Amino acid sequence: MWIRAGIRSVHRVLGTCLALLVTIWFGSGAVLLFVPYPNLNEEERFQWLEPLQLDHCCVPLELIWNQVELPQAVEQVRLFMASGRPVYVIHFLDGTLKGLWADQGEPLSEITQHDAVQTMQHGHTFGVDSTVEMLRDDRWTVHQRFDPHRPLRKVQLHDAKGTELYLSSTTGELVMDTTAFERQWSTLGAITHWLYLPMLRRHWVLWDQTVWWLAAAGLITAVSGLVLGIQHVLHSQGQRLHSQFIGIKRWHHLGGMAIGAVVCLWLFSGLLSMDHGRWFSRSEPTMEQRQRFMGGMLVPEDIGVPLGDAMRHLQLDAPVKEILLSKVGGASYYVFRSDSEQQVVMSADWVRAPASKFTLDTLAEAAKLVMSAQQLDRSDIPQGDLYYYSTIHNPRPLSGLRIVLDDPEQTWIHIDMNTGRLMELMNSSGRIYRWLFHGLHSWDVPFFLEHDRQRRMVLLGLCGAGFLFSLSGVYLGIARLVTMSRRSPWLSGSARNCMEPRRQKPLV
Repeated sequence: MWIRAGIRSVHRVLGTCLALLVTIWFGSGAVLLFVPYPNLNEEERFQWLEPLQLDHCCVPLELIWNQVELPQAVEQVRLFMASGRPVYVIHFLDGTLKGLWADQGEPLSEITQHDAVQTMQHGHTFGVDSTVEMLRDDRWTVHQRFDPHRPLRKVQLHDAKGTELYLSSTTGELVMDTTAFERQWSTLGAITHWLYLPMLRRHWVLWDQTVWWLAAAGLITAVSGLVLGIQHVLHSQGQRLHSQFIGIKRWHHLGGMAIGAVVCLWLFSGLLSMDHGRWFSRSEPTMEQRQRFMGGMLVPEDIGVPLGDAMRHLQLDAPVKEILLSKVGGASYYVFRSDSEQQVVMSADWVRAPASKFTLDTLAEAAKLVMSAQQLDRSDIPQGDLYYYSTIHNPRPLSGLRIVLDDPEQTWIHIDMNTGRLMELMNSSGRIYRWLFHGLHSWDVPFFLEHDRQRRMVLLGLCGAGFLFSLSGVYLGIARLVTMSRRSPWLSGSARNCMEPRRQKPLV
């Protein structure tokens, strides 16, 4: 009996404190099904990029290392247009960036208000009363991936969609765009669901711990409630839908029995969304693994073919908007990109026939440098599969390459075949996490991955049921607080007398 009483106390206390939060999670989750958090995808990014104008350009890449202090290991160099001028962006292995004007080789100066408007006006029509402001972050740019670009220039276009654009002060490029529709609905959806309040989210460790413990407490509340509900059913003399409660308590009990298991699974998988290596391995490659995949950091000696010579062998139907210089397996490559799908890969070591993407053999040899284990299998993933797939919330480049290793952790290496980028190292722990988080939380399972509309309809119905069920918990929690306040000694007896004004004693 004391165990049951303890479970009841835990459920009542935590439920009173967290019922409103869980209700909000269900409501915001329903919105998140249809309006994802704003994100600048590759297709949108290329729409805003202007074609490269390389007349009288550029400072040879091999001279950049001598003209600018580059004390850190270089991972990649990109070339594109910003403010009407070509820009080199140097990506270091530690995640930092450095921008330089490619026509003169000097460090990128601060993007002015005029530069920002000029950059955004290229090839686009919108109101002439655009405004620009400098900011560090807001709810749409508080994520740490924007740290190398801060401070940001926010451009309000004042167009029909209420578009707002964010430009990097480091590189001059567009890094985020939002519309009024996205901002309104994402405030009710993603911002609320993930507790993306800038004051909390900009302190990553504090935000991580806060959301993790709230999800853990919510899970304890749901599990304890489900246990109590089952106990009540077992003592109901075999009547399946019988409940000894009346009123809202009855509906809360029956609702918990109907959807309690789903609530528990969602809170459990939501807790796993904040795992970040606590229980399961992380799939993101480390800086050391990326450098091994490259075959060493990028250096001037890796450039055997000057950029201008390489472009003379280029054949693309559309204008080039971005050029990448990267290193894979000890060899350097140019990637000329017109958009997210049209590109040409060319060796930067010596002139050879270009290709549309990196070859499987090239990437497989580079993967051997990351881990020395035997490669059991390697396969192209042109359309994605159960472990490498793209969704509206988590876009992944296609096609991808999977290399299966014969190591103790049964590691799978995933590589972007378009840019030759090492995407992830997924071991057996990571594959279990994929099912426990993505499988349980967003239902990324075989049937629903191919039928997204049906998936969202089912999840919307469950979110609605969970919302109503949690709302009954909010009502019961408020009722309990009211009852406790009425029984409180502060509102009765001597405490109540203390709150009343004292009457003066009559003079005798």
